Amino acid sequence: MNDVYNIEIHKILSENLTNFELSKSYGHRAVGDKIESDCSNIVMKHFVNEYKPPTSKRSIEDFSLVTTDHQNLFDVKTHFIQDTVGFSMPNLISVKRLKKLLENDLQYLSYVFVDYTRDDLGVIIKDVTVKYIWELDWTILSIGALGKGQLQIKDANKQLKFTDIGKQKWFDILKVNVNSFYQKEMMKIKKEIGEWI
Repeated sequence: MNDVYNIEIHKILSENLTNFELSKSYGHRAVGDKIESDCSNIVMKHFVNEYKPPTSKRSIEDFSLVTTDHQNLFDVKTHFIQDTVGFSMPNLISVKRLKKLLENDLQYLSYVFVDYTRDDLGVIIKDVTVKYIWELDWTILSIGALGKGQLQIKDANKQLKFTDIGKQKWFDILKVNVNSFYQKEMMKIKKEIGEWI
């Protein structure tokens, strides 16, 4: 596996992703959309031949870099680091789609984490981190009861932690955790059924 794209994207975004003016009347979703768009445009200019936009609105990626051998998917996640009052569990990807992706050796999924703050003038970019999904440490992850299961970050207000256990071992842990999640969901459903008998 080649980390060149992640390293290069981290470098160009750290150097080119800039602060911007935006009224405080605009919420965090508007900020996130602007940062995602800026990231995509910066990457597109640096990887003219490899860059591909998302294939649909339901695509897991905000952009991808495609070579003759691989498709490198990138999903931008923004975090307002001043906002530590509310509890936040951002969704990453459904476990069903994640399983399919991890079983495909021709696709890689990475996350571009962008931290920002705000002042009276606008948005200040504080930090950029680019990591493969299997580099996210399991101590910061959970599986939420959305659809058939959704991989989430437990608390976005806590510092991210990373691991170097590798794709296969990370995938093995995912399988264990998904099975445990489904067992708990089955117990909940059986309990609900019992109340109607």
